[in-house]
Amino acid sequence: MIRRLLSGMLAAFLTVQLPSCAFSGNVETMLSPPRLTVEQENIYRALQAAVGSSVSLKYPKSGERLSAFTVEDLDGDGQDEAIVFYESSRSTEDENRLRLGLLAQEDGTWRAMAEYPTAGAEVERIDVEQLGTNPRKNLVIRYSVVDGANRTAEVLHYDDKALTRTLSLPYSRMSVTDLDGNGTRELLVLSGSTTSATASATVYALDESGSYLQSTAPLPETVTEISSIGYGAVPASNGIGQIPAFFVDGSSGATTAQTVVLSYADNALSLIYTDSPDRFPNTSRPAGLLTADLNGDGEPEIPVQTVFYGYANVEDGSPLSMTNWYLCRGGVLMREYSSYYAVQEGYVFLMPKRWERRVTAVPEDEEIVFYEYDPDTQKEDGSPVLRAPLLRLRTVTDPVQADTLQENGYLLIQKRGGSYYLANAESGSASLTLTQSELLFAMKYL
Repeated sequence: MIRRLLSGMLAAFLTVQLPSCAFSGNVETMLSPPRLTVEQENIYRALQAAVGSSVSLKYPKSGERLSAFTVEDLDGDGQDEAIVFYESSRSTEDENRLRLGLLAQEDGTWRAMAEYPTAGAEVERIDVEQLGTNPRKNLVIRYSVVDGANRTAEVLHYDDKALTRTLSLPYSRMSVTDLDGNGTRELLVLSGSTTSATASATVYALDESGSYLQSTAPLPETVTEISSIGYGAVPASNGIGQIPAFFVDGSSGATTAQTVVLSYADNALSLIYTDSPDRFPNTSRPAGLLTADLNGDGEPEIPVQTVFYGYANVEDGSPLSMTNWYLCRGGVLMREYSSYYAVQEGYVFLMPKRWERRVTAVPEDEEIVFYEYDPDTQKEDGSPVLRAPLLRLRTVTDPVQADTLQENGYLLIQKRGGSYYLANAESGSASLTLTQSELLFAMKYL
């Protein structure tokens, strides 16, 4: 009973989170549209007066600006302008119905200034940002045709009561962020290979005169989709300090992923790491394993799968895959951790260094069991000769089952999103047995 009480207290402590106002999902799928503010209602009426009453507002799917209305002083004159996404019944069946409306204030009254066609049928995201050293505000708008496919981005700026389009380009993923740590933001555009173009990374920044500075670096031709972008740092080539870097996880089809590491400095992209035939290991791995900063030190680790310790026939594999996590140092990979990565359950168990080539893992009865094994012998099939169990890991979603497991000696180490993460540290070899603090440190949740 005492152990169960302590387990519950520990779980409660570990799952305390700060309150958040953020939410995810599509605004248009809500049971009712958001209530308009007084200012938005005035803008909406001015829009209807210009384009007709049959107007359907359209909402960005992601980002910080989830309203159909973007109200901002776009030209720095002290007066706000408004950007509104909507569909109008005036559109014909053959044309894109999504429109962008521009409105401005005249003598305190909102008036429609212009209507613009858009580059897609859905608004994925809108950002209002400076790019590079130029002080002007830019509208960075991401569109898709349907269900997030065939994405196109546009960059516009407002001047002299009109919007000017300065960029329009396809993309797989993109972000507006400070890539080089100089305090200004750049536009990063990543594209996978298509029948007409190879995969690439391109950075756009505006100079003080308002001209784009563009730098492009090729990505592997096999990359057809960009899975994720991670940001962090890597050691500088001169060995002094670190430089900002970003990690691009790209997929080849639906089954294979790889990682490319790049940096941006002095308005130029540089390739720090990419796989090549003469390098071992490389980052090729099953799709779904994404680069992550496991220990929160700002230097992301790249996951690469291999067979677990103790299996002699590498070609035959092992019942479970071991995931090694690598740092990028001087353009080469250096192993930082070995682990068991439960992708579906969303956790990584980092194996202690003293377990290296002494402990393996096997699936047993809906849980993962770590065993000490004999490093000097194998069974006839090349599998290890198991000794004593050291640790059992189990994830369940039923609270009654979680209680039952705790009554049988399991420790509840975390509760996240309806899942209960439990462990039972066995009393095996004294040199290999985990302490509770080691167990808590070893569990990382992604």
